Amino acid sequence: MIARRQATDPQAMSRTDYALLGVLEHCPHEPGIRISKLAGALGHDLSTISRRVSHLEGYDLIERLPDPSDGRACTVRLTAAGRTTLHEERVARTGLLGTILADWPQADLAELDRLLTRLSDDLAADAEAWLPPSYQSSGRTAS
Repeated sequence: MIARRQATDPQAMSRTDYALLGVLEHCPHEPGIRISKLAGALGHDLSTISRRVSHLEGYDLIERLPDPSDGRACTVRLTAAGRTTLHEERVARTGLLGTILADWPQADLAELDRLLTRLSDDLAADAEAWLPPSYQSSGRTAS
């Protein structure tokens, strides 16, 4: 589906950029996160994510800030333009999925929704179990 999206729109966001912005979307009240932590969350090496951060920063989708805990380091966070761009990409991807599912019977769509909700809930519970105690049950996410 992502390949189809990129084939129909050469300006479509890459998988890595979409995931990167998605991770940043989940820490809006934080002073940003370090690039090394972002790389770990995405399962990519630091050099790859550093390049993507520079690229996205050039389009004003993310911004760098001084790390409040260490003035020598920086953090990154989503900008308003980044939120808008991520939302637009999500709508485009959802539209493709809607086209694919357009002929599914309503009962099948309801069952898919039920199962995906169950999967999402189980994944969230599993992630919560792996978070450090300071993040558990506080509404904060591992970003």
